[in-house]
Amino acid sequence: MTAYALISGVIFRAPTQKIAKSGKPFTTCTVKAGADDNTGGDFWNVLIFSESAQIEMLRLEIGDAVSIRGKFKIETYEKDGQTRISRSIFADAALGLRPAPRTTKAKAAAKPAPSSQEQASDAPTGAPPFDDGIPFFMEWRG
Repeated sequence: MTAYALISGVIFRAPTQKIAKSGKPFTTCTVKAGADDNTGGDFWNVLIFSESAQIEMLRLEIGDAVSIRGKFKIETYEKDGQTRISRSIFADAALGLRPAPRTTKAKAAAKPAPSSQEQASDAPTGAPPFDDGIPFFMEWRG
């Protein structure tokens, strides 16, 4: 039986392209899913053999949001006397999601609110309300 998963999270370890013994390229990375803050969350080892999914992943960086679909494998192992879980997904599709802005731009100096006289003088004088410069012609056939 094969199980598929869809995970969404942020890239924790940068995507790296490698070459298999067979000479076929593949991409690996680690995705942190299930937590919006720095505490908790599940780490997924991602292996990608699909060319289109590799291209998508290689354009992303650490901290970028991503959604990945593929077959998954969960195993347990022991480290320092504790049983731990290893999560792997063999992705056949990846989609980079819109990342949060990395830097904040300096806002333009705020203009003071116009007075009621200025608002009245800015009122259109017979101009069409949608004067956006895009030509629009309508022919009436009656």
